[in-house]
Amino acid sequence: MRKKQDLRVTAECAFLLAMAIVFSFIIIWRMPMGGEITFVSMLPIMLAGFRNGPKAGLLTAFIYSLFQLAFAFVSGNVFVYCTTAFTFIICVVFDYLVPFTGLGIACVFKNINKDSARFKNAGIYFGVSCGIMLRFICHYITGVVIWGQWAGEEGPYIYSLLYNGTYLLPELLLTLLVCVILFKPQRTRKLLLNE
Repeated sequence: MRKKQDLRVTAECAFLLAMAIVFSFIIIWRMPMGGEITFVSMLPIMLAGFRNGPKAGLLTAFIYSLFQLAFAFVSGNVFVYCTTAFTFIICVVFDYLVPFTGLGIACVFKNINKDSARFKNAGIYFGVSCGIMLRFICHYITGVVIWGQWAGEEGPYIYSLLYNGTYLLPELLLTLLVCVILFKPQRTRKLLLNE
């Protein structure tokens, strides 16, 4: 029975990972130096955790971060700006590994207000917001440390805040909108969250 359960979780997570990768190529808006608004590409990763718990969610998110990192290497347009080993490590860790793996923490908040008739999805919305906010914080750090050299008069702190907020805030709002549509009906919520 345990092997059957593990196989189901693995298959679900692989399917959701594939969905996230496909959705990451549906780009609504691309920023000039990296970052884009996609069609809710982070939601399937968070859904893996919502359905199967933190362990499966974090593992799926980590694999997704490796995909994002590999794609950045293949496209070749990011790491040319990392002129030292320090900036390269900062870029790998805070632009790829931590922010995309961090999406897996969204599931930790799933059961907040779950029994409330009016606010039963509050934990999902909060978890999605936390996952994307963690991604924003990580990109903000690299924006200050690496990309801030192009900041101009506003300085690296404001530049990074505005640049990363320009694409991650709309991505957050779009993801939350899709979550409201998907999780509001009780039947859909039960199906998507494996309840």
